[in-house]
Amino acid sequence: MGQTKADLITSIEANDSLIRRATSVFLRLGIRAVNMADVSSELGISKKTLYKFVRDKRDLIFQCMSWHCEQMERVIEKAKSSSENTIDAELKLIRFIHQITSDMHPSVLFDLNKYHPQAFRFVNERRDEILRGTMVDNIRRGQLEGLYRSEVNPDVVSRFFISLSHEVRAIAEDASNSTPLSQLYLESALYHIRAIATTAGIAFLEEKINEENLFI
Repeated sequence: MGQTKADLITSIEANDSLIRRATSVFLRLGIRAVNMADVSSELGISKKTLYKFVRDKRDLIFQCMSWHCEQMERVIEKAKSSSENTIDAELKLIRFIHQITSDMHPSVLFDLNKYHPQAFRFVNERRDEILRGTMVDNIRRGQLEGLYRSEVNPDVVSRFFISLSHEVRAIAEDASNSTPLSQLYLESALYHIRAIATTAGIAFLEEKINEENLFI
């Protein structure tokens, strides 16, 4: 007998929950140091159950990175719909990424790049695509709101920011770097906003930072 609709929904929900929790494990403990037995132990399930959802560790890593990108899209959409203005939306996204990178094991990016290059390329390309589209939309919205300068070219500036984000990751992976990825990202994101904001935009940004003690 085939799966019923209810069974299918339950299976999808179980898979999503497993991938979400596994993503948290890898981000917290690192990628190379964690094997499938560690994952099943952290999730409180047997390896047999784990292998019902994924083929191997490579498949699990790829699904985790895909879920991570989907989560970013959900956060962006929520920020857009619940924000006071475009800078407020940017700050919500900054908080989300700042929290993730603050909790992330320092070896994650290096491990992903060296041992899972396919997943590394996928997450980078998908993240760039998401961020670029989001930046273009946010800049246009900010210009209409009078918070971003009207002469700024949204397409060009969004490309600048993507290049900056690549440099941030390169610095984070440099063995001589001692600044946490979360701080590097925060500085680059605030630099971006200040670079294109009007006087009113800067005033709103500083007010939000001081009012909410952001990132302290």
